[in-house]
Amino acid sequence: MIVIIANVIDFIAAMIQIWSGTIKKKNRILAAQTVQMGLQILSMGLLGGITGAIGNVLSVIRNMVCYKDWLNWPLKIVFILAQFGLTWRFNVQGALGWVPFWVCAVYIVFMDVKDQIKFKILSTLSYIPWVVYFFMIRSYTGSLFAAITAVTSGWTLILMIRNKEAYDSAATVSEE
Repeated sequence: MIVIIANVIDFIAAMIQIWSGTIKKKNRILAAQTVQMGLQILSMGLLGGITGAIGNVLSVIRNMVCYKDWLNWPLKIVFILAQFGLTWRFNVQGALGWVPFWVCAVYIVFMDVKDQIKFKILSTLSYIPWVVYFFMIRSYTGSLFAAITAVTSGWTLILMIRNKEAYDSAATVSEE
């Protein structure tokens, strides 16, 4: 019964996650991800994915800091060290329990990139390891929808790149 309840909660989170894959602006992506992660904290906790839940708690705080443009290298280091320490302390899943740490550490390092396309690449690629993690903790809806979100984010990324190329071409023509 817990698996079903957790998957229903994760389904709601997944709907927000998929929608976030269509968003182009960084601040809106971060806001949607924050709501989604809040729901996933509950789902992962119910399924025993403690390091994933811990990672999401830190990610919610991290996203709020980034949303306010307060993220700097000292805070990045604090977030990474906090996640490392909490993962070390509470990990009962072996190598699988380290997946949230690695995904979040890479995300933290690059998340303050100003280029919207580079941020979208980071956001898109960060969903791929979650597909495996969710599946392994029996969050089947989380796994399925992380995969769908990676695809929708990838499609949005292609559209963003095409539009940028069209914009850059138009700017070059008008300068001549």
